[in-house]
Amino acid sequence: MATLHNMPEDIKNFLRAHGPAPTGPLAAEHQVGVQLAISRVADLVMSTFKELAGQSSGRDSLWTAARAAHASPQPNADADLVKTALDDRYHGKVHGVATAAGIQTASVNQLVEQVSGAALSIMGGLVAQNDWTAQELSQWLQSQPSVASAVGAPLANAEFAAAPAAARSAAGAPSWVTRHAGALLLGVGFIAVAELGYILGTRNPEAEVAATAAAEPGPPPSRPYTAVPVASLTSAADAARGKTAVPVVLKLKNGVRQIIGSNSTESKLYQFLIDPTKEVDLVDPSKGWIGFDRIYFESNKAILTNESLWQLSNIASILKRFPAAKVKLGGYTDSSGSPYTNLRLSQERAKAAMTTLVGMGVPANRLTSAGYGALDNLASNDTEEGRSLNRRVSLQVVQK
Repeated sequence: MATLHNMPEDIKNFLRAHGPAPTGPLAAEHQVGVQLAISRVADLVMSTFKELAGQSSGRDSLWTAARAAHASPQPNADADLVKTALDDRYHGKVHGVATAAGIQTASVNQLVEQVSGAALSIMGGLVAQNDWTAQELSQWLQSQPSVASAVGAPLANAEFAAAPAAARSAAGAPSWVTRHAGALLLGVGFIAVAELGYILGTRNPEAEVAATAAAEPGPPPSRPYTAVPVASLTSAADAARGKTAVPVVLKLKNGVRQIIGSNSTESKLYQFLIDPTKEVDLVDPSKGWIGFDRIYFESNKAILTNESLWQLSNIASILKRFPAAKVKLGGYTDSSGSPYTNLRLSQERAKAAMTTLVGMGVPANRLTSAGYGALDNLASNDTEEGRSLNRRVSLQVVQK
């Protein structure tokens, strides 16, 4: 009988036999990178299906979709099951696969659709062959060993050697951090326990900020979406000032957790929203702004870079945790160039960030955006470092 361990290879064989010719972004990708991505997408899809199988409503939906896919194999089947189950984790997962395989995120989105259809058709065959009920399909999925997470996993040595130069560059060789991940996570656990003492002593008891359990070292579970790599919690600016970002864990909706730095944008927003003593300033609109510390745009454009999706996905998760909150996004530039051009660029960048949050599931009526050009500079525009600090997007809570 088929197992989850064999499913990635079964899915590849299915796509070879039934898959359509590559189109769009996928057609332009190097085939080695595509094959690497398919393996990771297969892991991601099957992990998501296993998660669905553990939910009463998801169990029936999965069984119905599998039967339909087997009756009429469609490798380009709709990927709504995966997107709905992952919710705000979806964008981060897709970005992680794209980075590991060295292909575009748009191509990974196409693969999610194809792999979802192939996986459902294969499972539908098992349902038909064994006359399984929804409960029995669920038991089969639940009894299988966990599938490795497709996001953030380093390339295997053989895969890495076979990958094209672009994919190797994007994925990176196995690093010291990768080889010692277990020890790093254990160390982070001890640090986070110390941070918990500070939080409990200075924050509201219901703040729900928990330290990582030091007694459970090892890789994080596949369900939560980890906000940032544990080894990168301190920004370059903070490091230059001698500040160290202590990692903390935020508990969000549906069991999702974020491991973030205590001085990060996410932590500041979360603490403001959960602390009842912190109120929105309705008198002075210049107060209460929180700067994004990991949002980047292409030069002189309002196009977000791929790495910006990590932080925006984190912010979307937090806003879903506080459904009454409304937020304003503000864009800023340095003072070089035309004031009119700067104002327009700042407006477009703030709107781009807002649109991305809406795409990640935050209702549009909870978000507004505005551009302020070169107003409210944080630093002198006489140096490149100062100009870099002034080119930013910030957020302000306007309702809790």
